[in-house]
Amino acid sequence: MSENFGEPISAGAAPRTRDSGELTLKFDTGFDLRRIERLLQQARERGGPTPESVCTLNLIAIFFNAGQYERARETLEVAGQIHPCRLVVVIGDPLIEQESLTASASVSRSGGAITIERLVLSATGRAVRHLESAMMGLLRPDLPRVVFWGGRPHGDLMRRAVESADRIITDSGARPAAYLAELAKLLAKGAPIGDLAWARIFPWQGLAADTLDLPNLREHRGNIRKARVVCAGAVGAEGLLLLGWMQSRIKRLQIQILAEGESEAEEEIVASSTCPRPAPMGLGQVKALEFEAPPATFTVRREKGILVANVKGDDDGYCANRVRLPPETPGRLLALELKLLSGYDDLYAQAAQAAAGLLASVRT
Repeated sequence: MSENFGEPISAGAAPRTRDSGELTLKFDTGFDLRRIERLLQQARERGGPTPESVCTLNLIAIFFNAGQYERARETLEVAGQIHPCRLVVVIGDPLIEQESLTASASVSRSGGAITIERLVLSATGRAVRHLESAMMGLLRPDLPRVVFWGGRPHGDLMRRAVESADRIITDSGARPAAYLAELAKLLAKGAPIGDLAWARIFPWQGLAADTLDLPNLREHRGNIRKARVVCAGAVGAEGLLLLGWMQSRIKRLQIQILAEGESEAEEEIVASSTCPRPAPMGLGQVKALEFEAPPATFTVRREKGILVANVKGDDDGYCANRVRLPPETPGRLLALELKLLSGYDDLYAQAAQAAAGLLASVRT
């Protein structure tokens, strides 16, 4: 075998098929893109005559070990079904000393059409240097590029992703709150970043806005003076973004963020139940939002799977508003962020930069 060409893992045989339907090749010193494209074509044809293929974007998922990918796999699959794509997964683990290069190809079908073309590139040791060029060579040039970033928001690879991607999606809620400062620096330079933590607080923003839009409460919209966010167990990115959103929208707002109580324990799922439920309140997620527009006080708090808004002190009397949190299904948040395939989310950028400014005043 030449140094530039791969061979099937089962030496001398056709690429093997895993239970997942993947066809796999192993390479020695470099990825051969033409062989990987042929492998993808074989995956397309395995279901019979090549059906129609629907593809709206390149979805690039970058991880730094196989465990990260396995945890995010279902999310990527579901989001890819909602937004048909060529999914290119890059797994680079430099902590494993032994060098290895593998590529796998598979497709997913829906309604008789191919909706996901899936390519997984894995490398360990010093061989990770081959990943970037292979990834770039396997993208469809006529479609937007969206990067789902599974690591910390810094480093050379992140910088190159910012330069080449139409949009970058991360999850600041899965990292310590301090990483918002690094995201804020990238946003200040115009990086087109989206954030699953931002999508996670949409219900809080929506209920607060809807309550203020009630006819008898609109008089308070221009008089909000103080805002406070309570997080579960520790101050997290979601709470900082929610408070940053309010601070970026309201001038001269006095703000406070703190942590109280504990996160909710994962509830045991009854095997016979197929009804999805809202995700439990995780460590650092928002527990309550309170803001004052004298003489009225608005409180939004979470009660299990429901957000409850209360208004006290208004001359029209006590008011309550409720909304059920959306059921937590894999890929829901990523699919929401994928609705914007390119461009700069000004509202998120302003909220994230305001949130980064709050980090110094965080009290736990």
